[in-house]
Amino acid sequence: MGIFDFLKSRDNSKPSKKHLSFSKSALEIIGTFVEGYGFQLHNNKVETYFTTIIWTKNQQYIKLTASDFPTDYPYTYDIKLGEGNCDDFFESEWDSISISAIQRLTEPNKKYNGYDFPKKSEFKGSLEKAKKELLEFGNNFLNGNLELFYKARILTNGENKPKKIIKKDKNGNVLFEVLPYNVKKKKD
Repeated sequence: MGIFDFLKSRDNSKPSKKHLSFSKSALEIIGTFVEGYGFQLHNNKVETYFTTIIWTKNQQYIKLTASDFPTDYPYTYDIKLGEGNCDDFFESEWDSISISAIQRLTEPNKKYNGYDFPKKSEFKGSLEKAKKELLEFGNNFLNGNLELFYKARILTNGENKPKKIIKKDKNGNVLFEVLPYNVKKKKD
């Protein structure tokens, strides 16, 4: 077995034991917690190197993502808060922010970089810490008050949604459509 064998083409959709265990712990700790605020499990995708769990409530969503893909070192996981279509990758990239964005807004002198993907024996402790920080920095979001979320999203992603490529015309020019804008603008 060579050092770069992970780059060889193979099926990475088969769940690994580590990610299955992480997903189970996340559903128990984070899932039970956010379900208390009315969020429901929307998606739980577990693969060889990745876990994505999404809980939704109306147009709001909470997305937990984890990766230990060999080229993604250092391995991490994060919790994102979002509003809109959680199933569309491009929209959810703009519509969501890490809870660290709210933390930077409320506590600018503290450093926060997400979470290291822990060893199996440390899953519960790490997820309990993440749950505590989700409550601390995402409490307004959990309760349906999105004002702080909007401010942090504007600071992180800008005021306007990016344009979306629709098609090329007969001359090869790319045509754009401006996506709906659903963010309250900052008040000066």
